[in-house]
Amino acid sequence: MKKLLVASVSVMAFVSAAANANVQPEKINLASLINTAMTNVKMAEVLPANDARIVVKKQSTAILTEETQISLHKNLLAKTQREESLVEKAGE
Repeated sequence: MKKLLVASVSVMAFVSAAANANVQPEKINLASLINTAMTNVKMAEVLPANDARIVVKKQSTAILTEETQISLHKNLLAKTQREESLVEKAGE
């Protein structure tokens, strides 16, 4: 009796699995999905900022800032040395 019960349960499980396997998955309308995504997402927000113009502008600004700092430092050093030599001459 137990064997018959186990066998019938196994058959029912097999039939259920077979019936569920035949059910087609719901088809997705890809065109509609793409249109929705395109209207809701701005590509500029998704794509990285890799515009060459922006990169060159940032690099040139950094280089200009660095060169300006070097030039200011050299001028300040020259001015300090000049003032020190004037003070030494005045002290003599």
